[in-house]
Amino acid sequence: MSRVSCNIIQDLLPLYYDDVCSTDTKALVDEHLADCPDCREVLSHMSSPMSLPAQTIKQNMQEGAGLQQVAAQWSRTKWNSFIKGLWITCLAVGLLFLVYVGLFKWNITSVPTRVIQVSDISQLKDGRIVYHVKMTDGYNVNQASYDTDEEGNFYVTPKRPIIKSKRFANMGLSNMYYFNDIKERNAYEKSFGDGVQIKALYLGTPDDRILIWEQGMELPAASGSVELQFKSDENENKRPPGQPSRP
Repeated sequence: MSRVSCNIIQDLLPLYYDDVCSTDTKALVDEHLADCPDCREVLSHMSSPMSLPAQTIKQNMQEGAGLQQVAAQWSRTKWNSFIKGLWITCLAVGLLFLVYVGLFKWNITSVPTRVIQVSDISQLKDGRIVYHVKMTDGYNVNQASYDTDEEGNFYVTPKRPIIKSKRFANMGLSNMYYFNDIKERNAYEKSFGDGVQIKALYLGTPDDRILIWEQGMELPAASGSVELQFKSDENENKRPPGQPSRP
């Protein structure tokens, strides 16, 4: 057999060194190595640990430290972005909630008197003034606020959110009797308030109002059915003066 060249043997040495070559190839390499010191030296280098120059090692360490700094900076940036995104999301959700409450739940819009129908203004035996209030536009009324100005004008103001909702039944603050106890209100103002005595009762606001009663006005006595409706209030805890009756 002709002698195999060193180039071929050296190409086979990695397979030989890792012991992944066939039996015939191993025998071929063994035979060549027995007579070739050059190939044996190449094989010995393959089994010896490689040593890098000190400058190369230092450079590699610096590059590794730089990569670690980049990774740390990226982690901080990622965390900061997450926190910032979370804050933005919370603010957005909070803002949407406030907008929802402001538009649909916050009763800040006064009901205009053009859609308010007042009837059956009368006086109960106990002195309370009662009157029936009905909203003719078909929307709910969620709240009634009360206020007295310096001249003694007392205002009962039905309120709604900016976005109105249709009423489901012909009842509630949009269709019921309201009542006001002027004597009790005056006593409260004298003892705990500004001392302003009520001289007139209005439904609405100072700029848009319906007169219910004023000082010196004689009101008719309430009917028996109205008296009966309010009689149950005597067995309940007393409500703030001016609160509408139950539907």
